[in-house]
Amino acid sequence: MTRKEQLQAQLAAEAETTRKFIQAFPFDKKEYQVHEKSMKLGDLFLHVVDLPLWAEMAVTTNELDFETAPYSPKQLNSVEEAMDYFNECVSKGMTALEQAADSVFDEEWTLRSGSKIHFVSTKEDVVRVAHNQTVHHRAQLGVNYRLLGIPVPPSYGPTADYTDF
Repeated sequence: MTRKEQLQAQLAAEAETTRKFIQAFPFDKKEYQVHEKSMKLGDLFLHVVDLPLWAEMAVTTNELDFETAPYSPKQLNSVEEAMDYFNECVSKGMTALEQAADSVFDEEWTLRSGSKIHFVSTKEDVVRVAHNQTVHHRAQLGVNYRLLGIPVPPSYGPTADYTDF
């Protein structure tokens, strides 16, 4: 399996799991904040939904500068809108990975805020970090769901709410 095929397989697998969390999202609780230092639930959700775009960004650009490209998430108001947008993000990520030459994955990519460098890594690593961020933030959604009394969807095995493997 090539690197791009591995990255695509991981994106597809994580997308399948993320769809369960999108389906369960409580749009009436977007302003909920588990702690004053935590993101609002709606902001966290939007970040999870658009994270697959990082695969496209990683292979088609050489950097992200937060000073010149501030994050402006799409506003979503229903499960249907969120699912459609998520599927669009996954499709763009998959297409970008498919079209990338193998050598692209070894190229350098930088995350910065103006002159402050947050990290420099290979484009392959950036895609993998985006996958890891999906897992991390999806788990945060799960904690919020639990605290709100919303059944927590399974990720890699059963949950207290979904006991079947």
